[in-house]
Amino acid sequence: MKITITGRHIEITDAIREHLDRKLEKSFHELEDAVDVHVALSVEKYRHFAEITVKSKGFTVHATEETDDLYNAIDNALAKMEKQIKKHKDRANDLRIKKNMTEKQKLQD
Repeated sequence: MKITITGRHIEITDAIREHLDRKLEKSFHELEDAVDVHVALSVEKYRHFAEITVKSKGFTVHATEETDDLYNAIDNALAKMEKQIKKHKDRANDLRIKKNMTEKQKLQD
């Protein structure tokens, strides 16, 4: 997994980097190794933004969150990302099952 962290108007501290690494490893441990993750963190006055983009073979997922706390923004964006990835996996699994069912019907006919 390749992780890129970018800070806009914010310095990426070791604590932020460790928090992201821990959360990303927990969230994306089941995805293959050929995953590129780009995290962009930014601050505008009292608003904290977290943008996360995951690029993998076959799909790209993007999530954005805005809160008054940076760590909450990161956690919420990761939660959105996990939902999207789960939806993608379920959809791919359903298509695989549907394809196998049609092949079985062809063989039976």
